[in-house]
Amino acid sequence: MHLTEPERLFVARRRRLVNVWPTMGSILLLGIVCLGSWLFWKTPLLVNPYMVLARLNEESIPNSTLSLMAGLLPVAVLACLLLIICVILFAFVALSNEKKHLAMVLRLTSGQESPQNRKPQEA
Repeated sequence: MHLTEPERLFVARRRRLVNVWPTMGSILLLGIVCLGSWLFWKTPLLVNPYMVLARLNEESIPNSTLSLMAGLLPVAVLACLLLIICVILFAFVALSNEKKHLAMVLRLTSGQESPQNRKPQEA
């Protein structure tokens, strides 16, 4: 039960990813939390809907700011849609990798050689 060279490289890449991901994922999450906190305190009209409603009721938001917010709404919606598309594409990639893992596991547990390593049978 030996792995082919492409399979060994694949397993090595996956091992590196698995070892690096906890650190990188934590850094990404911390960055997102810091960005959200910074936006909440520095520009609450971008992230705090209660502040926006209160300011709208007070009529204290300048028309230029309302125009800017209305203009950026489509951009924000498109960015969210792009994010959703990226998440779905990453799910496809993850499932493709899982399919490779399952093929390797099934091949190794059943005792079969991979099709590339099989020698032609003589008649």
